Amino acid sequence: MKEFEEIRKEIEKSGKTPEEIARIFSSFGLTPDNPELARKLLEEAGLEDLTPEKISEMLKKISDSIPPELKKQMADLTLELSKYIPAGPMPEDLKEFLLSWKEEGKRN
Repeated sequence: MKEFEEIRKEIEKSGKTPEEIARIFSSFGLTPDNPELARKLLEEAGLEDLTPEKISEMLKKISDSIPPELKKQMADLTLELSKYIPAGPMPEDLKEFLLSWKEEGKRN
């Protein structure tokens, strides 16, 4: 089985808290000091040749289809999870994007 699918299944099965999800990532070797595994996982997921423009277009389509309350929950989880993954500070543009999802969820 491909590692991407194994990680996804493990998260679905036991990733109940940000700490548990961070442990799952680490147990598969998905850490900031192992960029080769991240590249491999992106390749397995069919995302290896994305340009910034393609990523932006894909994220817009995905974002438009997600209900506001789910966006808020996803943003909360991602912001909390980022505290437990030793990758340094979250890029400001990503943080602003997630905070906009939180606000959208609060309005609805």
